[in-house]
Amino acid sequence: MNKTILSIFIVGVLSSCASTSTSTIVENQNFSTCTYPDAPKDKAPAWICDVMPSDISTAAMGYAKKNAAGLSVMRKVAMNDARVMLASQFEIDVNNMFKQAMSATTETANNNGIDSVNEAVFESFENATKTVVSRSLINSKVLMSQMSPTGGLYVLVGMNEQAYKTNVNSVVAAVGQDSKLWKKFNNEKAAENLTKVLDSLKQI
Repeated sequence: MNKTILSIFIVGVLSSCASTSTSTIVENQNFSTCTYPDAPKDKAPAWICDVMPSDISTAAMGYAKKNAAGLSVMRKVAMNDARVMLASQFEIDVNNMFKQAMSATTETANNNGIDSVNEAVFESFENATKTVVSRSLINSKVLMSQMSPTGGLYVLVGMNEQAYKTNVNSVVAAVGQDSKLWKKFNNEKAAENLTKVLDSLKQI
């Protein structure tokens, strides 16, 4: 399967990675069909109900309850909460992209010796993703913040398209440098397929 078809698979995964609305960040802020979890009678921006703005690639919400230590402490707590969620979401998204791309590449190939290494390859890719995510997601930032009626603080941390691409490419680069991963291939066709997959992911 060529790179064009692989790219279609990848775009499909990206488009299904998060719940999105047709609104931008600014429009989303004014969307009020949801309520605050800590103040259920009060209307809240849509992103607090996990409806992500259409002009970002991925995002996650964080929360900090009212704290006598002040807003700066609450902001740090909420940001950390959001970044943990964002990292988990990114990890799942990228691993799914890789698995779909690998499946697309190998499904019409000669399976002799290839299927036996796929599971090990997936595991190695997931480990590489964890390593990149644990170091930090590059260029994630606070997109919006909102104080609830009870004094709690909600923040939305996310990445635009370019930042998302940068982080995906960091994972791909880490896998490409993983000598243990390549040693799992004593099958030339399987190694060739992995090279195609990694090249396709870089095209995002």
